[in-house]
Amino acid sequence: MINPDLKGFVLCPNCKKKYKPILKRSGSESLLKQYPDSKPYEREQLISGLCSDKCWKEYLGIGDIK
Repeated sequence: MINPDLKGFVLCPNCKKKYKPILKRSGSESLLKQYPDSKPYEREQLISGLCSDKCWKEYLGIGDIK
């Protein structure tokens, strides 16, 4: 789980860009239940801090999935 700074920004561990996550965590309910219609990368921002699908793939070294 990520820890935003005092202004709500997170540092992506892959590209080092500071960004504000699209979603906001609230309570202990799963992110999928809280945000069932959100995109996976939007939920992932709150878990790993990776800012996008591109950074997720680069960070894991998986390249393009076809």
